[in-house]
Amino acid sequence: MPADHGRRRFQPGFWPTAATLAGLIVLLALGTWQMRRLAWKEDLVAGIDRQIAAPPIEIGPGTDLAGLNFRHVTARGTYLHDAAFAFGVEASGNEPGARLATPFRLEDGRVVLVGRGWLPENLLPPNVPKGLEPEGVVTVTGVGRSRVDPQRNWLTPANEPEKRRWFSWDVPAMAQATGLPLQPFEIVLEQSEGPAGLPKASPYHPEIPNNHLGYAITWYGLAAALLAVYLVFSLQTRDGR
Repeated sequence: MPADHGRRRFQPGFWPTAATLAGLIVLLALGTWQMRRLAWKEDLVAGIDRQIAAPPIEIGPGTDLAGLNFRHVTARGTYLHDAAFAFGVEASGNEPGARLATPFRLEDGRVVLVGRGWLPENLLPPNVPKGLEPEGVVTVTGVGRSRVDPQRNWLTPANEPEKRRWFSWDVPAMAQATGLPLQPFEIVLEQSEGPAGLPKASPYHPEIPNNHLGYAITWYGLAAALLAVYLVFSLQTRDGR
């Protein structure tokens, strides 16, 4: 019996090698792309944090609302409570409810939305108590948010304008339902205005998903696994087994 019988040697085949190289190129490219996306997302989040930390900007006549995304703003105007609606589904503790969005007519005549905070289900429009509806000209302070993007996916429930309930931002449809020339802009309040802390507002924290590092690790891990499988199957015994 030869002394090297049963020993393994590296003997790759042409097609397995070609397929493995192609797979590695794709997987490594995907991982690198996700790392670049990670750097971009981190820069984006850092920029948003800087904007939120900046001093508030007062919205005056002709102020460009599109440039106030993620900026603290103050505005004077009048609430249009009859056109208020509930947005989304959200629980506070074990109590179901939603966020209250109320059209707000600025002093220059433009109408924006104000996210006033959370209310329990039984107090949502059209059942908001009068005591929770500030009257006359008021000043609001919050974080400006552009609402051009509908931010809807296949899991998002259908909007129900007839019930004054919305689950995704569709400002043109909201304008049609309310009969108001709504601007695609919301001021998200961070402090409660009404008695007993209702609607319940809270400090604003942007929800920007950043899963790129996990995706990159997945792609690189798959590349390592593919290489390992290729090496194992390319090692053969001297008798070809």
